[in-house]
Order: sequence, then structure tokens, then C-alpha cells
Amino acid sequence: MKPHILLIARLLAIGGLILVAPTASADSTTIGQLVTVAGAPTNQLYGYGLVVGLAGTGDQTTQVPYTQQTILNMLRNMGISLTNVTSMQPNDVASVMVTAEVPAFAHAGQRVDVTISAIGNASSLAGGVLLPTPLRGGNGQVYAQAQGPLLVSGFASSAGGNTTSVNVPTVGNLPGGAILSATIPASYDVNGNSALLLNTPSFETAQRISDVINAAYGGSTASAASPGEVDLSANGQDPMRFMSNILSLPITTPQQPPTIIVDAQSGTIVMNAGVTLGPAVVSHGDLTVNIQTQNAVSQPGPFSNGTTVGVQNSVVSAKQGKAQVINLPRAATLQDVAAALNAVGATPSDLIAIIEALKQAGAINGNIKVI
Repeated sequence: MKPHILLIARLLAIGGLILVAPTASADSTTIGQLVTVAGAPTNQLYGYGLVVGLAGTGDQTTQVPYTQQTILNMLRNMGISLTNVTSMQPNDVASVMVTAEVPAFAHAGQRVDVTISAIGNASSLAGGVLLPTPLRGGNGQVYAQAQGPLLVSGFASSAGGNTTSVNVPTVGNLPGGAILSATIPASYDVNGNSALLLNTPSFETAQRISDVINAAYGGSTASAASPGEVDLSANGQDPMRFMSNILSLPITTPQQPPTIIVDAQSGTIVMNAGVTLGPAVVSHGDLTVNIQTQNAVSQPGPFSNGTTVGVQNSVVSAKQGKAQVINLPRAATLQDVAAALNAVGATPSDLIAIIEALKQAGAINGNIKVI
């Protein structure tokens, strides 16, 4: 087994999950992997539609009136008029929101993937079919239409008041389910001038991109306008070929700063290889509070005309665990940092608190980001 894989496997066995990035040294990549071309962003589309053919897991139309109204509008457009809709309670239809991301420079006639999410009280979209749904952009114009059978990875079932579910059955996918009806405008070149937007703004990275481009095409081709933008001038070259060559230029990215990412909800901690640990002493203990409630019945005395009442007897107990004082030695490598933190033996939430306390004490080197 590779060393970094073995390290991660060992870390997964502790109470707090610590993931370790294998390296933080400078890596060689291309400019195209670090930037986005200005004027050609990814576009987001959305629409409201109906999913039909559900096996009794659709909206309860008496509680979701807009589903019933949508069905009536659809039937009316087809020439079907219903006079009495009070008894209309279909459970095989669900109102959904349909969303899609269209890549830059996509043209009319191309297909894109869509995501369908229930917005009523449907319990599952499995087995459903999306009716033709127009998808609009932020300007309100229709750019695509989606329809087709859904792919749902989860399921839900219930019986006798008990419910079980796997994944999220109220969200489905439709690969290639939308066809673009109009081309979304995009432009990356204006009179020979264009710009590159850094995915992660950085003074050093922006200047390094500018230097690499100027070394290949001349000193006036690129200029770092800000930490997030590098301006380009094609100098009479073919814009398409020029941009293709620029994005394929190799570049060595700067070393990433020491960073600790903390996901407080899942208890996940991710560190890169720049994190180091100084000498520190950690005291770790636990406090357990136990509350037990017993239900009893109080019976009235004979011939007292009293009533029987329920009584709750609660017992509260607290137990303080013995504190563990652990000496954390200096750790110069990421593997040593992981080994030292594992020695604490804390739960995920406690381990997060310990790392934050070490940062406040100046004993751990790294920027903490909480997500």
C-alpha cells in the first residue's frame, strides 16, 4: 500500500476524521486549469414543471394547491375543461423545480443535463416522467426545454407509521434531458483584448501567469490587473488560436499556505502538508449527564372519589471523567501532526475544539477555515 494511502487508512480509525492532503509542494499545471475566460461563464437555467406517473408518492393536492392548479392549466391548454375539481386528488403527480448548468459557448440543439427537485410534499420521484418544461435564464428568456424519465438513486417506503429511506428520493437527474433552443451569448475577445479570471485570486499567481505569458509572447501581451484578473492583448493574432495556446501554457503554481479545513457538521478535518505543530500540553476530559424518566400511576384511596393520574419520576446524574493531560511534541511533518492529534483520542467535536485552542495558543501553524 502506498505511504499516503496507509496514512489516511490509519486516520480513518480514530474518533475524529482527519484527512491529509498528500503534498503541498509546487505543482506543474496549465494556465487553463487556474483561470476562467472572462465573458464566457457557465449559465444557470431554471423552470417549473410536473412529474407524472408516480406510484402513489406524488403531492397531496389538497395540501399543495399549486399542483392542482398546474394540472388544471395544462388540461385547459389541451382543450379539456373540468367543472368540478373538488374531488380531484391525484397522487401520481408532483410539482418540481428543474435546474441546469449550460457550459459556455453551447449552441442551440445541444443537450445538457438537468436536476429535478420536488417542491411539494411528494415522498419520492422514482419512476416518474418529467413533462415538457421550458427553462429560463436570469433575464426571463427561454433557452431550453427539458423532458423525459427521471433517474432517482434513492427510495422511501413506509408501513404502519414507520418510514425508511435511502439517499434522497425527492431529487432526480435527467442526463441530456434538456435541448437548447437558443444560443446563450458569450464573447471572450473584444478588438483583440480579453481577460483571464483566476479561480482562486492571488497576487503571486496572477503575476506568475502574466510572466509566463509574456515570456512566451512578448512583454506587452499580458498584465496582472488585480489578484483575480490578467488582461491579454492578442496583438493581431487569431483570437481562437491565441487563446488556445495561452490556456495550454505550462505553469508552476506557488506552494499552498498551511491550511486546516474544518467541517463542524460532519466532524471532518482536512490539512495540507504545510501544517506543523509546536510543543503543547492538552488536557482532555469528559462530562456525561444522564437523565432517566420513569412513568408511574398514582391511584386514589378507596372511596375517596379521587382520579387516577400519571406521574413522571426523573433521576438526573452527572459523571465527570478523569482529565487526560497529553504532551504534544513538536511535529515538523504532516504525518507527525496526525499522529500527535490521534494520541489525544478525542471525539470529532472535541478534536475540532482542541485544534482551535492550539491555534489560539500559537502551537499549530495553519489557517483554520470553517465550512
